Amino acid sequence: MFKSIQYVLKENFSNVFRIYSIAKYELLADMRDSKFGIVWNFLSPTIQVFTYWLIFGVAWNRKPIEVNGIEVPYLLWLIVGYAAWWFIQPCITQGCSAIHSKINVITKMKFPVSVLPATVVCKEFFNHLCMLVIAFAALLIFGYLPSLYWLNLVYYAFCAFVIVEAIGLILSVLTMLWRDVKKLVTSLTRMLFYFTPLIWNCHFNSNVPFHTVLNAIMKLNPFYYIVNGYRDSVFYQKNFWDHPALTAYFWLFTLAAFTIGCMLMYKFKKKFIDLI
Repeated sequence: MFKSIQYVLKENFSNVFRIYSIAKYELLADMRDSKFGIVWNFLSPTIQVFTYWLIFGVAWNRKPIEVNGIEVPYLLWLIVGYAAWWFIQPCITQGCSAIHSKINVITKMKFPVSVLPATVVCKEFFNHLCMLVIAFAALLIFGYLPSLYWLNLVYYAFCAFVIVEAIGLILSVLTMLWRDVKKLVTSLTRMLFYFTPLIWNCHFNSNVPFHTVLNAIMKLNPFYYIVNGYRDSVFYQKNFWDHPALTAYFWLFTLAAFTIGCMLMYKFKKKFIDLI
């Protein structure tokens, strides 16, 4: 177990520049495929959030979200939570193909395969930063000024980075073993969107049936910790150490996932070509 963790960490840290170069190349390649280029990195999440706001905010006449006596406009509540999901979701779905999409590379040269999930995460982290710019602009327009609590976003972004990297290690190997894994993960990710939750609030919401049970179940989802942490940092003036139980659970889950991912990567490191 420790040998596999050491193997993955050493290979990733010794290839940091390679990870950065691949992520940069793929990001620029995506931009070259369109006339508007980087504009889509801002326009695409804006359209997504606007669509959810029209359906769940305007059409359903969603009232401001109230937690512990603090009311937050639904649009802002949605944008801040979705900023985290905009990073998590593509890292999971594209992480499945991290190795399989680079078949031409790993079959022609000796390549550190374990760095490939990290390239996906680094690429999507740029899109995450673009989404955060949109979120900060919306907050300033509505009169929310930066505070020291916003610094917690750095911690929660790091949490998101680590857990999607851990999950990417697992899914990239499993996809090489069974191609159906990607289709299954894509379907489950759509379901996970509603169980994080992003567009509705089960926390202290007596209008939601079985809200107490649902709230307990939601907390078992590690992404709940990140999305809720983004909102706590911006709206509710809470630090990450204000949730010791959730923090401990999240890191135990993440470390377990990372360990499993490292073990799978180490076990099949010489067999990926045979699995193609």
